[in-house]
Amino acid sequence: MDFEQAIQELQTLYNTSNRVPGFRKKVMVDGDRFAELIAAVKGSLPADVQEAEEILKQKDSILNQAYLEAQRVKTTVEEQVTEQIEAAKQEHLSKVGESEIVRAAEAKGQEIRDEAMVEAQEIVQDAQRRAIRMQNESESTATSRREGADQYAREVMFGMEEQLSEILGQIRRGIDTLRDQPENTSSPEIQIPVS
Repeated sequence: MDFEQAIQELQTLYNTSNRVPGFRKKVMVDGDRFAELIAAVKGSLPADVQEAEEILKQKDSILNQAYLEAQRVKTTVEEQVTEQIEAAKQEHLSKVGESEIVRAAEAKGQEIRDEAMVEAQEIVQDAQRRAIRMQNESESTATSRREGADQYAREVMFGMEEQLSEILGQIRRGIDTLRDQPENTSSPEIQIPVS
């Protein structure tokens, strides 16, 4: 039985219980059935907690994906830099005989390396920022859902506590009333439901 069904069953138990004569809104309930429904409510609460744990597991998956993406981008950039350096070296070797051209090739090769390194660093930093942002968003979502589940459970338990308190108060007042009646006066017959 899930949580909503247990609450509906509690409401049904209250609505179908026999009224205590002479008392407004006072009812007698089947104690065993009442205890079963309380146990069912307690048993259904961990489902909300399990949902919060699933969100936390998803957070780890998102972080792993962001890390793998950052590694892939870094590897790609490093390969491009290596290719550009090799291309610059080949160009340099082909023009070794001419000193002016050699110096220009070396300068161009250094310029390409510098540009590639700056670009690689920017890509890695961007990937790291995205990973951190995704981690923060997943943690925020997990925290929000966990807090929502906790708040929902608290509200339901408070509502149940109020209902239980009202029912117990009605039972106590009924017992007190029956106790206060003199023994020689006949009281109306009260029927207690049998499960």
